[in-house]
Amino acid sequence: MTPSERRLHPLSFMFVIASQVRQLVVPGLVVLVGAGSAGLDWQAWLILLIIPYALIAVIQSITFKYRFEADELVMTSGLVFRNERHVPYSRIQNIDAVQNVLHRLLRVTEVRLETGGGDEPEARMRVVPLPALDEIRARVAIGRGHRHVPASGPSDVQAVERRVVLALGPRELLLAGFIDSRGLIIVGAAFGLLSELGLFDAASDMVIGDDVSARGVVRQAIGAVFGGGLPSIGQVAVLLTAFVGFVLVIRVLSMIWSVVRLWSFQLDKQGDDLAVQYGAFTRVIASIPLRRIQTLTISASPLHRLCRMVSVRADSAGGGGGGEGAAAKRESLAPIVRRSELARLLGEVIPELDWSSVSWFAVHPRAFRRALKSSLVFAAICILPFTAMLRWWTVAAVAMGILWACVHARLYVKSLGWAIADDTVLFRSGWLWRELTIARFNKIQAVALTESPFDRRASMATVRVDTAAASAHRVTIPYLAQKTADDLYRTLAAHAARTAFRW
Repeated sequence: MTPSERRLHPLSFMFVIASQVRQLVVPGLVVLVGAGSAGLDWQAWLILLIIPYALIAVIQSITFKYRFEADELVMTSGLVFRNERHVPYSRIQNIDAVQNVLHRLLRVTEVRLETGGGDEPEARMRVVPLPALDEIRARVAIGRGHRHVPASGPSDVQAVERRVVLALGPRELLLAGFIDSRGLIIVGAAFGLLSELGLFDAASDMVIGDDVSARGVVRQAIGAVFGGGLPSIGQVAVLLTAFVGFVLVIRVLSMIWSVVRLWSFQLDKQGDDLAVQYGAFTRVIASIPLRRIQTLTISASPLHRLCRMVSVRADSAGGGGGGEGAAAKRESLAPIVRRSELARLLGEVIPELDWSSVSWFAVHPRAFRRALKSSLVFAAICILPFTAMLRWWTVAAVAMGILWACVHARLYVKSLGWAIADDTVLFRSGWLWRELTIARFNKIQAVALTESPFDRRASMATVRVDTAAASAHRVTIPYLAQKTADDLYRTLAAHAARTAFRW
């Protein structure tokens, strides 16, 4: 091994084995329980097939080496089949670190390097000592600055001031969990595990018993819709109580999940990079270079608005996978932040944007007619099964469907808006769940002007802006007058052409 080469931590093979075991725990339990219940003991021996796969993973971990060159990071692995990968420092977008409880006890971490070239990390190092993580970040920082670094000498990086941008306490985390209601994930995971192991019936008997009349309340309610007898008032009360209790349990679990997952959440700014860290048991530290952020999306659900809160998500290039670190970049720039502090946060991420000077433009005045037709079609599809029954409440159902279509179309069109300010394009939509996306001109890869047959008939068009990030809320501005759409398209295309594209 040359002086510039580094190896993983001597105990890295333990984490590789633990990772393999963790992924195969549930399938292994299913095989064991299924084989035992069917009387086929030989199927249990199939679990031994994981041993060769685990040995290969361990060999790859032991043979993994990396070294720092002047302009790139070189990684080699493999015993029989050698694999060598060269990653230029300038292409590395993010350096993320993930630590579970065992990592923290041994003072090691898993490092993930992302370049934006795919959904998975470009490299995953399991595991390295904490000083090695600092060295990797220092080398990459110097490489991005186009400064020559000797391949074998220690790096000397000038300390950059770190400033806390956002810190969330237990109260904010509890509120974030209550709003997001992620507790359904825990319930769904438990339901799936119990079903796979054949224990769901036993668990339901332990919770609600064998002779509880509430078991048939749902069937009677469905039968009443289709012409059966109505359930009694007591049964309806039991059903409503169970539903309210289920919702409360989901909210409580979501709050617990939020506190555990996002414990000690902190967003820092150091130079031109943002760093987010969180987690009670599994600690995630993800770097987010400001120049890599493609779009910024601000979301506000009804509960967000009731509590005067919003959430902010940053989307960077590449980004679909990569586990916890990737999720941090896409979703957790600010899981919850007060609306009064939003302008300050945006000033840290997009300092050139003056939020107070943004002037919003509405869509075409006849957009309501277009949206109303779509809403009526959707409402008709939903009401069709009920109208076929020809019950006494059919007229009320039809009236409610038409009323909902009108209200939804009116509020949806009213919520649409777009703006151009300080070398950025902004787009907002949604009246119940509101979202606002901001994209810089120097991140625009393509601008498209599209017209459907319905658009041409109504003299309208849609302008779509594409960036390198796969944002869930894209800048797609519908229902624009043809002249307005053409002017907006030419303006965005001209600005994007004059601005040097930066990854």
